[in-house]
Amino acid sequence: MPPPRTPPRTPPSAAPPASALSSAEAAHRLGVRRATLYAYVSRGLLHAHRTPGGSLFDPAEVEALAARGRRRPVGTVETVHSELTSLDDDRLRYRGQDAVALSRTHSFEAVARLLWTGTATPGPFAGDPRLTAGVEAVLRGLPAGTRPAARLRVAVAAAGALLPAEGPSPEEAGPDPEPLLAAVLGRGGAVAAAVGDVLGTPGGWEPALVLLADHGLAVSTVAARVAASARARLPAVLSAALGAADGPLHAGAPAVAHRFLERVLHEGPAAALAPLAGRVPPGFGTVVHTRADPRAEELLDVVPAGEVAAALPGLLVHVLRTHGAGAHPNVDLALAAHALARGLPPHAGEFVFVAARTAGWVAHALEEYRAPALRYRVRGLHGT
Repeated sequence: MPPPRTPPRTPPSAAPPASALSSAEAAHRLGVRRATLYAYVSRGLLHAHRTPGGSLFDPAEVEALAARGRRRPVGTVETVHSELTSLDDDRLRYRGQDAVALSRTHSFEAVARLLWTGTATPGPFAGDPRLTAGVEAVLRGLPAGTRPAARLRVAVAAAGALLPAEGPSPEEAGPDPEPLLAAVLGRGGAVAAAVGDVLGTPGGWEPALVLLADHGLAVSTVAARVAASARARLPAVLSAALGAADGPLHAGAPAVAHRFLERVLHEGPAAALAPLAGRVPPGFGTVVHTRADPRAEELLDVVPAGEVAAALPGLLVHVLRTHGAGAHPNVDLALAAHALARGLPPHAGEFVFVAARTAGWVAHALEEYRAPALRYRVRGLHGT
């Protein structure tokens, strides 16, 4: 809610107080951009003291305005208006461009830049060799066999520790995510190639990375936006998102679907479905899509030839006959099928998911930095 359109009661002093705030500090305390701060000045809501070094503001006047702007009901969570991803008519679009079509023609890096800037510029991420080397040094200390998704969480935390602790606020600095993602994902080259290198399966992951780059306001994306609303830096934003994504109901869902597919291959669809007692099996059904998940359709069409690809048509028919049209395959099944067809362990799909979604988490953070700070608040109801 914008501050009321009435002049502040505190008149400006002849000279700024010793504790005067710079324009950056005043904007930060109000949770607005500098342009909005000066709009408040032009409307008489604040008084700016002009000095050769820039405008200064009375902290008491700023705090009074901030307090008036905080008078919305506790528990209000704003509707998030986003220009990034739409899911209308079961079509996934990034900034209005069809994601399935993009996955056939564009690299992950180009689609990440499309989400961040609106322009799908090709080419590897611009890295910082010192940051990349520092992250790799930390990762070398991890035990052999550490899950790739867990390594990514450590890499993000290490990058946050290695980056300068102080600096301009995110909304002022316009943080460049490329060195960060180059350090934690790209290893100095293309992300798809690095993902293949981590998993030991070169090639073939680019379409999945593009299709999983964003999916609207999933729980991990909301976590990223909440962190960004507190003006956390990008490594902390990614850490928040990775924490929310952890577990079998989000990024870990492909691993659950992977184990189900293994049972299908060993026992057949009917025997694999029997222990579920009528529940929709892992890898089927969607919360967001009303019918089919276009990401799953695209990826299941290109599962490498072999035992998995041969078993999928029969499984899909069996599940649809048992559960109806509400049990279309989702992207978790597609990731599981690709991992299993390549002889990879269940956690492979989890890693592809989180590596891809870093692009969307960053995009939502960059968008959130332009919104009022600390706008998320949930009311707790105590007692019965």
